[in-house]
Amino acid sequence: MAESLDLSSPASRREALRMVDVDDPGPHHAMLREIFDLERTWREGPDTGESDEYEQIYVTAFLLFLIGDPADSPRLYGAKFRTGEMDLGTGFDAQAIFGAGRCETLQWLLENGYTDEHAHLSEWLSQWEDPKIEDWARHVREYFYSPDGVLLLDPL
Repeated sequence: MAESLDLSSPASRREALRMVDVDDPGPHHAMLREIFDLERTWREGPDTGESDEYEQIYVTAFLLFLIGDPADSPRLYGAKFRTGEMDLGTGFDAQAIFGAGRCETLQWLLENGYTDEHAHLSEWLSQWEDPKIEDWARHVREYFYSPDGVLLLDPL
């Protein structure tokens, strides 16, 4: 499905995000990974964008969180802790990294050679788990989606 979609602009990526069911984002996993990577590249590039395009990486991160694949954790970690873009580094919520669960994510990182990420996130969890990840997820859903699951971002 994602192969036929034009994801080349922030506006086209936003429209693609509207197709994703917040209650079942799994069927769009590959597309969400692609959107996330494109959004990060765009955010770290020279184009300052317009309007509220900056929100899309956060929506995409939330949907990846909901899918809960620990293999996404390095991608999400990089956006928070390995970016040169100040707003992304500050505004990206580290809670998004833990969609698979705290222990499961940390275990996956350790088993797959991400020892620095494992150590850093273990430390982060011991100090910065306020709000709790579950509370964070509820808040983010309410911020970006209506009660019936409609993405609240305006068209670009």
